[in-house]
Amino acid sequence: MTPTTSPNGSASPSEPHETVTTGTGPVGWKAASPSSSTRSGGLQPAHELGVPGPDQGEAAADASYVEHFKTELARVLLDLRKKRGWSVYDLEECADVSRSTLSRIERAEVSPTMTVLVKVCLAYGCSVSHLMAEVEARQPVPGCPATSVPLSE
Repeated sequence: MTPTTSPNGSASPSEPHETVTTGTGPVGWKAASPSSSTRSGGLQPAHELGVPGPDQGEAAADASYVEHFKTELARVLLDLRKKRGWSVYDLEECADVSRSTLSRIERAEVSPTMTVLVKVCLAYGCSVSHLMAEVEARQPVPGCPATSVPLSE
């Protein structure tokens, strides 16, 4: 080991993991302050950064659409299970997804991850796109007129 000079000027052995500190913490660390973007461990909301957000009416409509979509997805998944005469236990075995997760999805308490959605669709023998088309057929897409051209054309 070679001697180095510490912040107070005295010689000390060099350590591989030595950290030089200052009055505010280790060198290179940003001191926490009210202006820091890391408050509460998260990012600042866009409106606090000066980024314009959607109109409150649009935001409410979007939130309503998302909630309705989640509810319709839950109904479609429940209908698929009931049409097959399966219990949640049967679906758990076929899809390798826990009963509690499946039940919470069917009650629209949570949204399924893509992985869970794919597993459930494989168990039912349908594609994710077919399932989504069924859900979307039950509700209008916001901002799209009823006579709009389908995406497949």
